[in-house]
Amino acid sequence: EKNVKDIIDFHHQVPDKYYYTEGKFKGDIYEKLVEAMAEDDINNPSVYQWRRKYVRQNKSGVVPTLTANQGEGGHNVCLIKTEHGIRKMTPRECFNAQGYPEDFQLPKQSDSRLYKQAGNSVCVPVIRRIAEAIYEAIK
Repeated sequence: EKNVKDIIDFHHQVPDKYYYTEGKFKGDIYEKLVEAMAEDDINNPSVYQWRRKYVRQNKSGVVPTLTANQGEGGHNVCLIKTEHGIRKMTPRECFNAQGYPEDFQLPKQSDSRLYKQAGNSVCVPVIRRIAEAIYEAIK
């Protein structure tokens, strides 16, 4: 029922540590991201992933599967193009993607631990629907 614009803030700036900039990473990662995201429409945004040697666009309009190693860099990191540049999703946005309510308080932990928890989590609305179906079956 939600799309990426419902769970990711494409308009407000987040801390610099989430942005990919020229020279921040080894190799030509930034250049490949810029090239792959050149046609991205901020009004109809996509989520991308760095896949070791290339950039993959998720054209389905949803967030791809979050992995527990997302906070460690490397591949599978969910990336977006915003008004302020190319960046990875924040831990809050990852929990939003898993269906946690906006008022859910994230534990006071490092980003890498939060990314791992979000990647190891379950999708809350899916589990809720399964539990409701089990309840109805038992009734």
